[in-house]
Amino acid sequence: MAETEPSKIDYSCGQPRRHHSLYFEDGTLVMQVENAVFKIQRSLLARYSTVLRDMLSVPSVEGNKDGTDEHPLVMSGDSAASWELLLELQYDLTRNRPGALKGEEMLTILPIAHKYCMDEIEVWIVEQLKVTSSYDGLVDLIVASRIVDSDELYQVGLQRLLSTKSSPTLHQAKRMGVEVTYAIMKAAADAAITNVTSDWEAKHSNALAAVANPKCRNCHGQNWYCGNCSHGM
Repeated sequence: MAETEPSKIDYSCGQPRRHHSLYFEDGTLVMQVENAVFKIQRSLLARYSTVLRDMLSVPSVEGNKDGTDEHPLVMSGDSAASWELLLELQYDLTRNRPGALKGEEMLTILPIAHKYCMDEIEVWIVEQLKVTSSYDGLVDLIVASRIVDSDELYQVGLQRLLSTKSSPTLHQAKRMGVEVTYAIMKAAADAAITNVTSDWEAKHSNALAAVANPKCRNCHGQNWYCGNCSHGM
């Protein structure tokens, strides 16, 4: 049986245990996310998160030793997979060599970065997503706009999706939601109607011109006035 890749270890179940790569003996803060126990530098979190910096700066109450091996700081409501990617990114940013992340990975990190006010990381992720040119990448941008609650980012993603003049797959539509999918399909329908109307007008331009600007027919009609030669009857 093939061994499980370390990066694929599932910490959402089982007993609390040390993370396979992010438990450093010289770490100064122990935190538990789901069943993953991380031991990292306290300063790392304080550097990137104003929320965690303030929380960690609060003096410990007597008997309260959260952040130690005996009493890890429990991050409720978060996923171990998100923190794993986030901490790896933080260490890479600290070394000035951020690794390449896929859109799915960035969207995994973004909720945690936004929740804990990690502005530098949030901005970095958003900028990475904004340079995408693929349809899936633009879908990621729409999803990101909802995570950070940014209407400006949402409009950027929507307008770029509309400019592709392409229809989403079912999976992409589910990720974007009804509102964006409706806007894309409506734009496609409006464009189709405009094209049909333009084609019809082009084919019947002479007839339309004759109706709009009738020429003199030697006054065969009664009480008819020619708009071209001003000949009246």
